[in-house]
Parts: sequence; C-alpha cells; structure tokens
Amino acid sequence: MAKAEVDALVTKISDKKEGQAALEGLGKIAADKGAPAEPFLVAAFDKILEATGDKSKNVVEAAIATAKAIVEMASPFAVDAMMPAFLTGLGVKAKP
Repeated sequence: MAKAEVDALVTKISDKKEGQAALEGLGKIAADKGAPAEPFLVAAFDKILEATGDKSKNVVEAAIATAKAIVEMASPFAVDAMMPAFLTGLGVKAKP
C-alpha cells in the first residue's frame, strides 16, 4: 500500500498546482509510516531533491522538509541508495 501512495504522490511533484501538497504528503508518510515506506521514499529521493530547484518558494520549502524527514527516518544502509541524488545536487550544473 505504501508503494502505491508514494508513487501516486511522486507523479504529482512536477504539477504546479499539486506539487506542494504531494511533497507534504510524502513528508507525512515518512513521519507516520517510517520503515515500511522507506524503500519507496528512498527510491523517490532524487525527484524530491529536484523539487528544491522549483520557482515556487512554497514548493522548495516543502521539498526541503520532506527530504529532511526522509533522511532522519532512513536507516544508515539507505545512504548508499541516496548518495547519487546527493552527488547530483553537488554537481556544477545543478540549480542553486
């Protein structure tokens, strides 16, 4: 069930009207469901970090809060899976 929820919300991240709500929903899933939802949230982590480059300040703030919630909830073993998303954000061509 968590996979379907996460996938549905991830597809809405790029939607201008529903992006903020989708990110807030993902943050709520990270806080409420924790470990059972971890694999799906970690898989979506790169899309969540991409949202930090959005033009809307509200979307950026929601993306940052969601990313923090996922990192705080994730097990140390999930860091390997999240590392490519972190490194992409450090790249020269990444949006500031």
